[in-house]
This record gives sequence, structure tokens and C-alpha cells, in this order.
Amino acid sequence: MKDILVFLSPSACRDDLSGGGHYAIALARTYGSHLSALIADIETDLRDLAPEPDIRQVERASATPTSSSERVARTAELVQSAARDAGVSCDILSTENEPASLRERMIRCSQVHDILIIDVRGPLDSPRKELVEAALFGSGRPIVLVPPNTPLLAGGRIVIAWDGTRSAVRAVHDALPLLVKSREVLVVSVIDDKAFSTPHSGPALCRHLARWHVDAKFSTINRETLNVGATLLAYARQTEADLLVMGAFAHGFERALMLGSATRDIFGARIAIPVFLSH
Repeated sequence: MKDILVFLSPSACRDDLSGGGHYAIALARTYGSHLSALIADIETDLRDLAPEPDIRQVERASATPTSSSERVARTAELVQSAARDAGVSCDILSTENEPASLRERMIRCSQVHDILIIDVRGPLDSPRKELVEAALFGSGRPIVLVPPNTPLLAGGRIVIAWDGTRSAVRAVHDALPLLVKSREVLVVSVIDDKAFSTPHSGPALCRHLARWHVDAKFSTINRETLNVGATLLAYARQTEADLLVMGAFAHGFERALMLGSATRDIFGARIAIPVFLSH
């Protein structure tokens, strides 16, 4: 992993770099990677800010950039400063004066990077949801959804959601750089959701990962009354995992995607740990 892309929106950064920005820098530092930041002001209403600043914030608020271009420039300063402090090389990819739409730009940039990091805050909503879908299903590269207050890379425990499908296989192999640095990998299958075409492939996957010196263990769980995505997130939380790795599935026309059930569940969830998705 030598070339990491992070998408940043000023509304997620405020006066400090967002969790996704810090996560991307930590990842780049761990792997000796270059970091590129694609910055666009996609949520100009800044819905996550407090409606009224208190008296102690007045002075700082007066200096806060107000125009979209000022907010983008401020975010670029934040990520470059944090990257410089971490000893990570970083460049800014402009979205201004580009003939391509932001959606197309996201796809093209992701195609020539190893991985895309993007912030999420609660269930994915427009326009962030459309950008995530574009990168995930249009670029051929994996993405990591990073929620707020995510601890920096712990290199501890990773959960792999395994169902033997093509997208799950792709996710595992895309995530190998992360898996080989982890302390423990838990491969888990939800067995009361659908029939498995290869019911014994979980242990076989663990044997394959062992050849990469990955300590992997296989187990099965039931979703019972939860949806598949919620079941996987709950398992990851119970096992104190640092990352959930899973395949993403969708079909249909390019602008009318029909998401697979687990993918739809994750998009609609308020995730508490980063989720690595690959198609």
C-alpha cells in the first residue's frame, strides 16, 4: 500500500482535521505511503455544527472561513500540516475548474490509488452516499468508511465478513496489507441468512491466510432478529475489533443501483468502527 486517497469535506473538519483525515495519515505513516487529499465542500449547511456559538467562541467564529473556497483552503492547510507533522508526503487534488463532475473525479482519482478513506457520520445520506457508491462500484478500488472519534490504527483485531462470494473474496485480498499487520483476524459467517454455495470455505480461508502468516480463526453466528449488517457490526463490537472487512454488492443500472442487503444495512447504520468495503 503506497498511494492512499482521502476525501475531505470542510463540514466534517471544522477547525480540526476530521477522523477520516487522521486515519488516512496514520495509515500512510504505517505503510510509508504517499497521501493525496481530494477536498470538496459538499455539505455547505454544516449541519453538524452547534446552532449558536457560546460567548467563548465568538472571537474564533469571526475568523472562521465563510466562503466555500476559503473552507476548502482551510481544510487543505489542516491536512497538509498534520501530514507534515507525521512525516507523511501529501498533495492536494483540486476539484475547482474541473470539467468532470465530482462523482467522476472521485472515480478517476480512486482508480489510481490503492485505497480511499472517507468520513461518515451516521447513516449515509445524499450527497455523500452517491460519492461513496460511485467510488465503491465505479473505481474497482476498496474504500474505508471512518466514523467520528475513531482511534488511530491499533493493529489489533480485524473481523472479516465471509460468505464465499466474489465480493467477499475481493475484499479479503484487497485487505491483505492490513491483515498481515494485524494481531488477530476473526473470519465470521452469518449462517441463518442464506445458503452457502461453499459451506466449508471459512476454514479454507483461514488456512490460506496462514500462508500469509495471518492468525485467523473461523466462527459462525446467527442474525436472529437483526439484519445482516447490524449482526456483523454487533459482532465486531463484541469482539472489540478495530476494523470490519466485507464485500459490497450491487446490481442494476449505473444510476439506479440495487444494493445487496448487507451493503444496504451498513450504509444505513451508525457505524462505530471503520468498515473496509470492496466490490
